[in-house]
Amino acid sequence: MSSPSGKKSETGVKDTIESILVAFILAFIFRCFVIEAFVIPTGSMAPTLLGAHMDFRCPDCGYRFSVGYPTTGNSFSIADNAAGTYNLYCANCGFNIPKELPSDPDHDATEPPLKFGDRILVMKYLNLFGDEPKRWDVVVFKSPDTTTGDYSVNFIKRLIGKPGESLFVGQGDIYVARPGTDPKNPDSYAVQTKPRWVQDAVWRIIFDADYVPQSRGQPRDINGSWHQPWQQTSGSGWLNDLVDRNISPRQFVFDNLQGSGTLSFNPLSNPSASGFNDKMAYNQIGSVVPSVAAGDLKLEFFFENLTGEGTLQAVLTRQKNNADPGETFIAEVSTRQIRLLLQQNGQTTEISRKNQDLSGIHHLSIENVDYRVSVYIDGRLVLSTTPEQYRPDVRWVISHPYDFPIGSARIQGDRVRTTLRHVKLWRDNIYRGADMPGVQRAFANGNLDHVVTLGEHEYFVMGDNSPHSKDGRLWEDNTRLDLPEEHLQASAGVVPERFMLGKAFFVYWPSGYKLPILPIRAVPNFGDMRFIR
Repeated sequence: MSSPSGKKSETGVKDTIESILVAFILAFIFRCFVIEAFVIPTGSMAPTLLGAHMDFRCPDCGYRFSVGYPTTGNSFSIADNAAGTYNLYCANCGFNIPKELPSDPDHDATEPPLKFGDRILVMKYLNLFGDEPKRWDVVVFKSPDTTTGDYSVNFIKRLIGKPGESLFVGQGDIYVARPGTDPKNPDSYAVQTKPRWVQDAVWRIIFDADYVPQSRGQPRDINGSWHQPWQQTSGSGWLNDLVDRNISPRQFVFDNLQGSGTLSFNPLSNPSASGFNDKMAYNQIGSVVPSVAAGDLKLEFFFENLTGEGTLQAVLTRQKNNADPGETFIAEVSTRQIRLLLQQNGQTTEISRKNQDLSGIHHLSIENVDYRVSVYIDGRLVLSTTPEQYRPDVRWVISHPYDFPIGSARIQGDRVRTTLRHVKLWRDNIYRGADMPGVQRAFANGNLDHVVTLGEHEYFVMGDNSPHSKDGRLWEDNTRLDLPEEHLQASAGVVPERFMLGKAFFVYWPSGYKLPILPIRAVPNFGDMRFIR
């Protein structure tokens, strides 16, 4: 006859087993219907999200950058090290990464350590709860790009087109027809401006003046000496890298209370570095796609102790092509106010102004992106253009699919004294269309025959790394969905709503560090954990 204590023991074990099973079931349900983890296999969303890659730190300027590891299809097969020796250049200063670097072997160009792709969390099936995917969301979906009927491969891209829309990619930007208009009429289309939280995620660095090579002025590689790309092109007063004046190579001082001077960015000063084009360090290995010009730019810096009766100007110019004088936008600051000016056809027009005390230290940023110019002071938007003041010539965009706009940047001082620090120049992400080999759709090649028109439950997606993303632009026509048993039909190049899995929202395990005692990278890089924008 069993004792009461024995029955309690059996009951306790049973309850424990049931609790574990319930926990497993709940975890399975949670994974299937709420949040699931995915691994990024390729670089189609780089550098927003990294696939298999190698990290480098330039031994000359100290800038850190990632280079994608070549993959086959949607997968890769690698050992712990990336076999081979690569010819790589620093994205910031153009330094040729040494083949061997005994002082830092993990960052030389011979068999650098390979890191796997970012591991991300995806919020699933939000549309079932009324939260429809929004333009610019990063989404995960079952890829319809197959002829075998196997739709089990997951892709991750940025959502560009929504149900019922007609759209095309033109000169790096996204154009969508206004609701209720004729998609064959060029005047129906409007450029799509990215929201601030997306735009901040897709800026690509051209030059960060905080990373100055130690070897400046000395021969260093096959490309000769490094040259400061910010160069005085007119007037006088700009000073940089002067020991006797205690001016750092990372500072730019303007000291001319009687005259003016212009500091212009020369993209040809270091040919191996990033210029005004969509060349990315991430794509250095195996890249065969020619780069195109960049027109949408951001110029930012801190200015301090502004004195004098004149002004300091941050200037961005955007040209249709080399023959076009372009549109020049100027953020002009004095000690008492800030103005946004437009120079065009030999005339200067004030767009807007704001009175503000600008003594002390302030951060200034001017952005010309998606046909909107914005000026920020200390992170706050203070001045901007309206669509009536600045908008694209859509007919020109359609008729010139290969003419990417050309940007330029300069900083001007006039009768003031000030010091600039943390000067950075960025370009916008450039979406590619008609100029890309193999593109099937979503572009205007002199007409509107190749626009994408989406059905009631269809989406269009593209990768941020546009020159190296196999997305809806390139899916072959024979991948058209025709599944009568599923009551599902869809044109090639689109993602049906039923294939959408969810929205990517967090990188929870970036490529980490490997401890000497372990064969895997078991320690995550906590500093790179981030929300996905």
